[in-house]
Amino acid sequence: MANTEELIKPNPEDIRTRFETLVKLYKEQFYLGLDEKNRESIFLSEELLHCAVNAYFDDIYKYKAYAGSPYADNHKQAAFTIIWISRFHPIQIKPECDNVNTTVLTINEAFALYAGFMFLDPSVISKLQKTFYRHLIYTLVYRELPARGWATLIYLIETAAKKGVQF
Repeated sequence: MANTEELIKPNPEDIRTRFETLVKLYKEQFYLGLDEKNRESIFLSEELLHCAVNAYFDDIYKYKAYAGSPYADNHKQAAFTIIWISRFHPIQIKPECDNVNTTVLTINEAFALYAGFMFLDPSVISKLQKTFYRHLIYTLVYRELPARGWATLIYLIETAAKKGVQF
């Protein structure tokens, strides 16, 4: 087992790679999936996204040190990704925006879920119904659920999806 110092010290290369991956995910998939009116209303603050990635790695490495493990499973990675993106709000509304709607106002939570679910089996997304998705967005906006709670929820979602449960 690695010593505690190795477990709690984030690797700068991991941070850079994750940041670049999230920027690419945003620009090449998430952003393009929005309708044109919503795309015109927002922009990605790469500085805030970088802060979210740094906070993710600080938090996940502390968790790994606490657990005494060099690894964090995909549910914890998804949970910590969701938490930190939704807290830092790296997607900003343009000052001149005249299209303020629910999609734009909850765009960071939507991106957080999108990025977090990339750690899971792809079948999870296909089983996710709009009402449950909206519930997850609502939870991110209005409820305080710690990362370990999100990890448990994500584990249960993935397990149910693999068994064919629609939720």
